[in-house]
Amino acid sequence: MKKITLRTKIYLTIGALLALTGVFYAQFPPSHPVQFTSGNPPFPTGVAAAPDLFLVSEYCSEKVDKVDCNANVTTYATMPGFGSCREKYLTIAPSQSANAGFQPRDVFATEGSFVFKIDANTHAVTLFAALQGCAAADHNGITFDHFGTFGNDMIVTCREGNVFRVHGDGTSTLIAGPFGVDIEGPAVVPPGFGPHGGEIWVADEDGNAVHAVRNTNPPGPGPYTVFPNILSHVNPEGVFVIPSPPCAFCGNAFYQAEQQQFQLVWAYPLSDFTGLGGNVIINSESGVEGADTSLVTVSGGNYVQSSFGPRPPGVNEGAYFVDCAVPTATPTSTPTATSTPTATATATATATATSTPTATATSTPTATATSTPTPTPTPTPTPPGRVSQITPTGTTCAQFRDGTAATLSNLNYSVANGKIKNNVTPGVFFYWVSVTVPAGNNNIVTITQTITTGNFTGKFAFTSGSNVFDSNCNSVSETITQNTTTGTVTVNFNAPTAGTYIIGIKYNSKSIAGDNAPTGNGNVHYDFATTGVPGSTQGLDLIKN
Repeated sequence: MKKITLRTKIYLTIGALLALTGVFYAQFPPSHPVQFTSGNPPFPTGVAAAPDLFLVSEYCSEKVDKVDCNANVTTYATMPGFGSCREKYLTIAPSQSANAGFQPRDVFATEGSFVFKIDANTHAVTLFAALQGCAAADHNGITFDHFGTFGNDMIVTCREGNVFRVHGDGTSTLIAGPFGVDIEGPAVVPPGFGPHGGEIWVADEDGNAVHAVRNTNPPGPGPYTVFPNILSHVNPEGVFVIPSPPCAFCGNAFYQAEQQQFQLVWAYPLSDFTGLGGNVIINSESGVEGADTSLVTVSGGNYVQSSFGPRPPGVNEGAYFVDCAVPTATPTSTPTATSTPTATATATATATATSTPTATATSTPTATATSTPTPTPTPTPTPPGRVSQITPTGTTCAQFRDGTAATLSNLNYSVANGKIKNNVTPGVFFYWVSVTVPAGNNNIVTITQTITTGNFTGKFAFTSGSNVFDSNCNSVSETITQNTTTGTVTVNFNAPTAGTYIIGIKYNSKSIAGDNAPTGNGNVHYDFATTGVPGSTQGLDLIKN
């Protein structure tokens, strides 16, 4: 449970008192996040924004979505990817990146040790860089150097503690690491921002710290020096520089994705950052005790951290300040303009009256208007009538039944002191199966989980949210138990009529936390199956970060 700080208590008290008297309290608390999207895109993970563009990556599909001011979602691009749930972080090339050979406004996304480029004009996706020496299959951060101390190159962090500098031709250089415990979101802070100005600041999620990397010969190729633990912060997910001055997309300057609990994007209004340009925001991924969103400023040559709460609840992943340095889209030219002189020469009054509004109406809004009504494809469609499937949290009975649920193929975990840490992701998953049974209240279904790699013994515990449904996805009476040694789940339910029923067992991924780490390469394969039901076996990999 998150501890409420004294400062937060003061804000809550002041807010409650003023609310009772009908007084609007704009300054308490310091930030005012509001819901921007909800449930769509599902499992939002990476976000990126420019004054005229907002993008979101999905955790369990390869889609990168475009969201408009009314939260309408269309597909911007589809990554080639690995077909599994992974954290894909985004960045948009700013104008300064042209100095390093990039095309401003191109979009870049991390997936494992790869960086993919999404062309700003065609939205075609191509492999841009393969980071040699990046060992992490997930949780790899990305940003651009806006200030030139790293040559306006792209900066990529890999979870194991390596930092790469990537040039506009796709060549990458390992410039620091490994260091830290579990590094993620980086940012190059402004030169002159305290003793570590102009350096790469790196959030260390499990190290509860921020580290810095200095280029001792800017903007040249190093050498580089790592400064560990320049700041303390509980469970930091990323470091974000407030643009000077801040700018907005749809009136908001900062966006934060909550991936699991609510599956929504939070938006912070532009007014929250008035006068704060050039300072730094650090967010926390989880809501553990002491976690917060903090503002870092400089006073007397020292860094000062203060709460920029309230911290949005849930699992906070990617965040992004609207990047004022990203050029706006160039309007697509149309052939309308070429007809204007001809029409005018033929009949002055009539032609002038018809030509002017035609050109105006087709020029600017054409590009954005055509994409809005496009239906949003469902993530990783599966054939209707599928016997069984493993899916991420949030999947509904109807999605499994109709074949529109996303398939979850792996979980990720880390090790500390020989034990599995409490950061297994995603935190829960479902095993679904369709069974055909006679009418009656003694229908017993047994679901097994088997480790086929032989290098681990931990079994996943089922949790609340497990259920049995009829073919219309209405709940039916059931009793669910589990053998904690074998992991076998037994479902006993009443079938009002004979026919097909759907069972959804929700497993707690973090139930293996604290177990001795798997041996060998650390990767474990599970098979889940329903006894007596052909085609019900589904595999799931537990992958070490």
